Amino acid sequence: MIQHKDQRVGVFVDVQNMYYSGRNLYNAKVNFGAILNLAVAGRKLIRAIAYVVRAEAPDEAKFFEALDGQGFELKMKDLQVFWGGAKKGDWDVGLSIDAISLASKLDVVVLVTGDGDYVPLVNYLQFLGQRVEVVAFGKTTSSKLIDNADSWFDLSTNPKKFLMTKYK
Repeated sequence: MIQHKDQRVGVFVDVQNMYYSGRNLYNAKVNFGAILNLAVAGRKLIRAIAYVVRAEAPDEAKFFEALDGQGFELKMKDLQVFWGGAKKGDWDVGLSIDAISLASKLDVVVLVTGDGDYVPLVNYLQFLGQRVEVVAFGKTTSSKLIDNADSWFDLSTNPKKFLMTKYK
């Protein structure tokens, strides 16, 4: 990775993607604070935004408070429930718009997600001159996202560091 202390960094976290990756792969909760430290890597943090979906779940408020306490700005939206019971709660467009809007103030955009839907965002940010780094769990990360990023870190290389409960 090309990193130096004067780089201005923005960290954009797809919380739902990471939450379900940690739960499905390791039956564990993700340590978002440890991920933020990894993503910043001693550089100048300009913004760290965590995109969350309110689903009225137990302990949800505590989780959101914990993210805030770790230095994340929270962007929230309510879970959409459609006729027939289908549910949707993604932030792909909102995260992308924010990353593009902040790009001129950043040298590096760190996407914390494994979602391949972000490949066009990665390509556009690179076109604008931004370095794009991806941080996620390898088994749930799109190979196209990995291939298009300037650098990629697999959180699975040290699950104890990036998870908060016992893992498989």
